[in-house]
Amino acid sequence: MNQSELAYKDYAGSVEVSIEDGCLHGRILFIDDMVTYEGQTVPEIQTAFEAAVERYLAHCERVGKAADKPYSGTFNVRIGAELHGKAAKLASRKGVKLNEFVRQAVQAAVENDGVVRHHHKHDINVNVHSSDDVPMKGIATASSDQPALWERINVH
Repeated sequence: MNQSELAYKDYAGSVEVSIEDGCLHGRILFIDDMVTYEGQTVPEIQTAFEAAVERYLAHCERVGKAADKPYSGTFNVRIGAELHGKAAKLASRKGVKLNEFVRQAVQAAVENDGVVRHHHKHDINVNVHSSDDVPMKGIATASSDQPALWERINVH
């Protein structure tokens, strides 16, 4: 959670500063309904946020409406037919359902702060001839983490 976000009962709230009005204000985040609050100090804005969440939940119950949940665990993503097909085929080859494949991809991106890293290595056969033209063979391994650095050279 962002350091400028409030938290209460699985809800997150923003905190903004209004220099003009001399106060702090915010809204409940990640829901479709617009619920706002304000306060003069950090403790006041936290209390106002918690009271806003309670009022929102009470209002929804009173009118018979389901309260929006910040994260339901389900979301729709439009990725285009071609990418959809490629993902479905790759998921099938990996033996997982498409939802699990996408969940793993999102988890990997989140764990890497949105950066997808791919590591691979190359084994290269090296033939070296000595000054007397005697062949010597070996394998050199290069890593994508340090492409200019040879990790190992074995010459026989």
